[in-house]
Amino acid sequence: MKLDLIDVKIIDSLIDDGRASVETVAERIQLSATATRRRIRRLEDQKIIGGYRAEIDAERAGLEIRIHVLVKLQKRDRSDIERFERIVRDTPEIQSCDLVTGQYDYFLLIHLSSMKDYHQYLRQFLADNDVVGSIESNVVIGNIKRTQKLALVAGE
Repeated sequence: MKLDLIDVKIIDSLIDDGRASVETVAERIQLSATATRRRIRRLEDQKIIGGYRAEIDAERAGLEIRIHVLVKLQKRDRSDIERFERIVRDTPEIQSCDLVTGQYDYFLLIHLSSMKDYHQYLRQFLADNDVVGSIESNVVIGNIKRTQKLALVAGE
């Protein structure tokens, strides 16, 4: 589905404030509430808007350590891939997992409360997971930019 300028404005407005009423969004984008509601519903039906969530500050919630982990599997056969991905889906400490190109196979984002917890997690993760060939960890020491905004461009 191609997005027009109004769709992009609606999405930007909801990214800024997912709890905004339809009337507030309509006022911001200068469109009637009825037309705005219809467009939001269409964006939801098309799964462009997949839901509305609270934005949690992990550090303030006690998860002070953020770690990017690159994982390379021992073998890349179907059973090992499915097994690894099942483990990832069942592991609450892993916030996201992306399949990537390059030297490694997966890029994980993990939030934990301390380096001691990460050491313990890493030992358990490796001990319980014989499909993992190697891991490279990068501890985040500071954040430069974090946004939910996308560089959306309205279609013709």
